[in-house]
Amino acid sequence: MLVTLLLLTGCTAPVEEPVASRSVGAPQKTVTGTVSVDGRDRTFRVSTPAGFHRGRQWPVVFAFHGWRESAETMEQVSGLDSVNAIVVYPEGVEQAWAPAPYAATSGEEDLGFARVLLDHVRDEYPVDGSRIFATGFSNGGGFAAYLGCHLPETFHAVAPVGAAYYEAIHLGCTTEPVARLDIHGTDDRTIHYYGGTRHGERYEPVPVVLDRVAENNGCTRSTMTRRSQDVIVQHWQGCRLPLVHVRVGGGAHVWPKEATAELRAFFGV
Repeated sequence: MLVTLLLLTGCTAPVEEPVASRSVGAPQKTVTGTVSVDGRDRTFRVSTPAGFHRGRQWPVVFAFHGWRESAETMEQVSGLDSVNAIVVYPEGVEQAWAPAPYAATSGEEDLGFARVLLDHVRDEYPVDGSRIFATGFSNGGGFAAYLGCHLPETFHAVAPVGAAYYEAIHLGCTTEPVARLDIHGTDDRTIHYYGGTRHGERYEPVPVVLDRVAENNGCTRSTMTRRSQDVIVQHWQGCRLPLVHVRVGGGAHVWPKEATAELRAFFGV
């Protein structure tokens, strides 16, 4: 794989209120950059948190945007700049991620982009290699699941949100378990909770996908807890690695207000 790294350019984003556990230091900052993978230039954004310094190793969260959205949109909508981690916002070719039917790239190409981009972040920042995570919304949520399916040795936990679980996402997966948080609204009219068809291809029901993950993770049973009037959290027991589902009652096809806090708790960031 031919890899060329190009110059980073910086821009400082609005500063979030730092959490109490953070040291006083640098403000939150976002830089943009480009890598070239097999001759195609791929762009991205990297956010370092308030209080970032090079005297410690930091967890990394990859955050993948939805179809027809952008890395910048994902940064703005998700609120992930507030987490105590380096956050990477990759940009999909023609604003899409494989293996969705409308993607302009192959699954192997986008997996290669994720590998190259992670290597770049490791070269540029002090990274805790045992705490590499991925999340994403809609099409990006499906790709986060795809990463967990194909690269569980690299991405230690994934958190799809409103994910489009096209059947191709689960083909050729390894049998290694991966920690998983899934968040989905029951009134999602774009990616229906109980599955459907878009762009001529089926996407799978959320419960079916989670049953498959539970089996792969060696889980034995699950319990449900009502977090609020609208939110029910399902926890599986006996798992080799954790599996949690947040079902947002009446939730539409949006990044839910609960999602960022749930991700912070699950990833420990």
